[in-house]
Amino acid sequence: MEESINDKFDQILKLEPGTEKFESENQVTPYLRMVTSYRYSLEVSKHRILEGQPDTGNFYQIIPDRVDNGFFDWYCDNFPHKQLFRTVEMALLHFVFYWHLWKKETDISK
Repeated sequence: MEESINDKFDQILKLEPGTEKFESENQVTPYLRMVTSYRYSLEVSKHRILEGQPDTGNFYQIIPDRVDNGFFDWYCDNFPHKQLFRTVEMALLHFVFYWHLWKKETDISK
C-alpha cells in the first residue's frame, strides 16, 4: 500500500469518536451500492477473534448480497482480521477504503 494512503488512513482511524452514526442499514446499503455498483448488506456477529483472543459483543460486517466482482474474496483473503467492527461506521470506513485500494490495484493490472 502506498505510504501516503496508509498515513491518511491512520489519521482517520485516530479521530475522536463522535455522535454521528448511521441510523440503520437502510442508510448504509444505498451508499455502498452507489460506491461499488453492487448490493451489500450489513450483518451482525456476537463473536470475533482479535489478535488470537476471543471477543464478544455486537460486531458489524459488510457482505455481498450476491456474487460481486471479486472484491469481497480479495478483501477476506488479504484482510481477514479487518472484517468485524464494533460500529457500523468503522465497518463502512474499512470496507470503502479497501474497495478503493482494490480498484486502484485492479485498474493498474488491466
